[in-house]
Amino acid sequence: MTYAVLLWPHANVRYFESIKRLAAAELRVMLRAAYGETEVVPCRMGGLELLTFCADEPDERMRRLLAMMSSAYAVFEVRGEALVPLMSGGALRFGGDLSGLLKYKGKTNEMFTGMLLNLAVFSSDFAQKFDRPLCVLDPMCGRGTTLFEGLRRNYDMCGVEIDKTDVGELTRFVKKYAEYNRLKHKMESSSMTVDGRNAGAKTKFTIAENNAAFRQDPRVLTVTLGDTLLTDRFYKGRQFHALACDLPYGVQHESRDGQSRVSLDKLMARALPAWKKTLFPGAAVALSFNANTLPLAEARAMLARAGLTPLTGGPYDGLSHWVEQAITRDVVVARFEQA
Repeated sequence: MTYAVLLWPHANVRYFESIKRLAAAELRVMLRAAYGETEVVPCRMGGLELLTFCADEPDERMRRLLAMMSSAYAVFEVRGEALVPLMSGGALRFGGDLSGLLKYKGKTNEMFTGMLLNLAVFSSDFAQKFDRPLCVLDPMCGRGTTLFEGLRRNYDMCGVEIDKTDVGELTRFVKKYAEYNRLKHKMESSSMTVDGRNAGAKTKFTIAENNAAFRQDPRVLTVTLGDTLLTDRFYKGRQFHALACDLPYGVQHESRDGQSRVSLDKLMARALPAWKKTLFPGAAVALSFNANTLPLAEARAMLARAGLTPLTGGPYDGLSHWVEQAITRDVVVARFEQA
């Protein structure tokens, strides 16, 4: 049987051209991980631009998978020249406004963020468990778009962010969102110490739709105000199935002491070993970055030097795309292989 995916429209025609290419790569990674190698073919039917693929009659897991695709607007079964709507596996948890409401300068598009999460999860050894509550890390989480998109996919999400303003905005938003939508939730705060010194603060939200869901299947969002170089000290032991992070697009990043600034490549050389210590063997890492300041080859080399295995070829090549004049965004995916 042939199926067709209609993508969410975008006002920027140039960016939408990139979305079509990125969505095809994302869908290919998702289908391959769950069902084996599947060809994804762009086509045009009835004036609509679609991504098509062939598969057996969809079961509930495939419907759920397609519902998780970041830019899928609608899915159809192709019957001759007709497109028959295919009911999805249900809406994502907590609603699209969780990641869409909070607006600020420099925010990454939430659909792209969802794609980054999918690339990480479906490139890992845990891809077959995509419909279970995996635990995912964003070690430079900003104001939480990645954390929110992960919650919507029913994952437990953890983040680290050095900017006090960003963490304050994030935690206030989650609290207000839960209260406004009458979600059952609990907020806990604690200080973080490393080597006997204060290293930041951790805020943990436990959240669900109602009392019954809170008892049986709550989700957890944890954000730590602190230095990403201490990620392994904040989250001790191997506890993450995937890592997804939209790296800073600028040339430099604030260091731990807040007084100096270091280049992104130097920061990453120090941060990656700490991030790796928190990953289960078989976990995957997906990082997006500005290719104008960090070329893809160097990004892959950094991950390799940290002991991760970059994924190349097929859908993992050609993810570079224009965002604005100073930003050409690219994505690197790597795995933490079993020893």
